[in-house]
Amino acid sequence: MVVHERAGTAVRGGVALGLGLLCASCGTQPVRYEGLASAAQLHASTGGGDRRIVFNTDLDPAKLKSYSAILLEPVQIYHGLDQQFGSLDDNAKQDLARHAETKFRAELAQRQMLANAAGNDVLRMRVTITGADKSVPVLSTVTKVTPVGFAMSGVRAATGLPGSFNGAVLYAVELFNSVDGKLVYAFVTRQYPNALNIPASIMPLDAAKAGIDHGASATATSLRELMKPKAAG
Repeated sequence: MVVHERAGTAVRGGVALGLGLLCASCGTQPVRYEGLASAAQLHASTGGGDRRIVFNTDLDPAKLKSYSAILLEPVQIYHGLDQQFGSLDDNAKQDLARHAETKFRAELAQRQMLANAAGNDVLRMRVTITGADKSVPVLSTVTKVTPVGFAMSGVRAATGLPGSFNGAVLYAVELFNSVDGKLVYAFVTRQYPNALNIPASIMPLDAAKAGIDHGASATATSLRELMKPKAAG
């Protein structure tokens, strides 16, 4: 009898945890932030592109071949009424902005894309942090190390979905011609770490920072492939 009761409790606990994981996976989704310079040109991302890109503008890839370097503006924090920071305080927002600026600058420099001044072949990049979800530290880690949690996280990792109870960061990237200021391309994204990334689930902002790391690397890699090589010297 005791064995059956324990088994039943375990099953019920597993089902409850599984349902909790499914419910907790829906984090805050970005909106078309009205205060962005590119807002009027943004539309919902469709097709088989990156599922993390929620909105973007139309892009003619050939236009990027005119540029070889990027002038990075200081990373901004979005203050519009449609911001999605929830209960995140100003210090946490500044922490994310500093992390983003450091990471984007490092990724661009690593690929020899970082410019020090405007020019005809230089894009100006504006990164704006528009929101964030904090991780629930204990629960986000437990869902990776318990049998049910590990299985669920494994499925989500394989499909590119975020981990349960994990945080995320929301931001916009806008690319302008650095001389005349015309918009070349923009997108709004929700970035998060791999669902099995345990170190990114320990502190409340760890997942958001890991999302920035992933997004900065992916953005720099994609731009390097689409832009013309920087002239030697």
